[in-house]
Amino acid sequence: MPRGRKGTPQDSIDSILLAMSRRSDIDPDTLSHYIDRLDEEWTSGGREKVLHLLRTTDSRAHSAAALILSELATDFDLEELEDFVADPTVGDLAKLSLAPVLKDLDSELADDGIIDYLNDPEAAMLQMQLRLLELVGQSELGVESILEDVLSMPVERRLGFIGWLGGSQDPRAAKLLIPLLENQTSKVALAAMEALEQLGAAAAEESIPALNYLLTNSSNRQLKQQARVVLGRLTMLAPPGVSPEVLLELPLHEARVSFIDGAGAQMVMLAWNKPDGLLKGVNLLCQDEWGIKDCYGTDEMAMERWQDLVGNMDDQGFMSFEVPLDYCRALIVEARQQNKRARHKLPVAYAVWRPLIEAGAPSQKDAPAVVTMLEPQQFDAAMAPLVARGDELYNLPEFDPWLFDPFASLQPYIHDYLNLSAPSEHAGRKRKGTVKQTDVQKREREALVDRVLDKVIDTRWRLLYDTRLRRQAALFQLIGRAEEAELVSAVASALHPDSGVPLQQQPFLRALIHRSLERGLIHMMAEMLEHASLRSSPLNFFENGDDFSG
Repeated sequence: MPRGRKGTPQDSIDSILLAMSRRSDIDPDTLSHYIDRLDEEWTSGGREKVLHLLRTTDSRAHSAAALILSELATDFDLEELEDFVADPTVGDLAKLSLAPVLKDLDSELADDGIIDYLNDPEAAMLQMQLRLLELVGQSELGVESILEDVLSMPVERRLGFIGWLGGSQDPRAAKLLIPLLENQTSKVALAAMEALEQLGAAAAEESIPALNYLLTNSSNRQLKQQARVVLGRLTMLAPPGVSPEVLLELPLHEARVSFIDGAGAQMVMLAWNKPDGLLKGVNLLCQDEWGIKDCYGTDEMAMERWQDLVGNMDDQGFMSFEVPLDYCRALIVEARQQNKRARHKLPVAYAVWRPLIEAGAPSQKDAPAVVTMLEPQQFDAAMAPLVARGDELYNLPEFDPWLFDPFASLQPYIHDYLNLSAPSEHAGRKRKGTVKQTDVQKREREALVDRVLDKVIDTRWRLLYDTRLRRQAALFQLIGRAEEAELVSAVASALHPDSGVPLQQQPFLRALIHRSLERGLIHMMAEMLEHASLRSSPLNFFENGDDFSG
């Protein structure tokens, strides 16, 4: 079945392939239509015409063919693809272009298997590496894509590739080497440092800030010692004026954040204006017990597309608000520190996009004070009226996703709660016993909530949710919603273990447990679908929404 929007049936396969081989500005809807048309004609000559693109010497045609095959090729096509690779008249670069497709199809010719069918393996590898550097020079997305492949290599092959980058004397190689300084083994990071030193003055403008960043943020003594040595040598070689502050800075288009959900997760969304009128954008998912969990970026996005995506996220309940860039940077710094404390690796994509995020940022010493979490308030009698309204927080859409976490602690109580919520056998009959039975059910539900509060909430949980509430309150305050900020702050003061307020007397907690138990079955079903495709997740909102998988 076609997977995208309907297009004009007169579009010929030849015209589509020509457009995909020549144009780099095809919008997602048009690309979806092209893939649909190729799919319709796949077994009627479409596949053969795509493979013919690989017989040309045009690198753009090779890229177009590889993209199409990655979307449409199946096990049914594997034999023909393997025959194509085994054909000695086919160029080596064309064969190497098929390597990712063969790997996805679990072909025996994937990875090292393809080398036996290359006419001149050494020359082909060199040409492919040079083409990789061309891709690296185009955008952060190219860097991100290549790094994913590099990090999947066996360690020795990875080190060999890093060595080649250093020996290339190509300044674009630094864009691949610098992310390898972060969150990698000492062996890999040291090899990357050595390669940066080999690049010397050609890449000093990027290498020097990266090494200074490592000195400031790494706790590995061996890496810091070597970084000082390499930094000293590069500083001697660098052109005048190169300093840690030399970073590319683009005008900010917009900075947005979502509200914190009940699990402590928050999205940070940044976009910058490019000279060509398009946007660069990066989206980070942060979580207060993990740090930065995921990072996605895009290099070419129309402003209208950005606005549509923000609107679509709001419609899905993932509301976001425009905030100062310094606020976003402060959230990211805090999340990065949590990665370090919890010993969780930063996403590779973050290392790629970090220079853009931090471009033009003041030093920590000169940075303006940014409030990301309100100070704790001491609970007193004056706050009691606000605390009594704590359940009103669930009238705010920002608190709709707030459910008890970890949800597994509630599972033993869901069945009993839902049974107590079911209509009595007298429901619908106008008898005195009906009202009495309903009152009994309500009392039993409240008694069950009392027991749940005693069993599942401890001091650590109270402290964690206290901080989540105060972070939420700080964001309300930032966007000018002072009344909501005051209410949230008061609820947090009662939740703190030192407040002396019993759990059962906190309306917000009672509402939290009620809602969590009411949604118990739905939540369990959602957990079963947790590993569904990321294409359906609001996190990776830069991806085109069309599903090319079938």
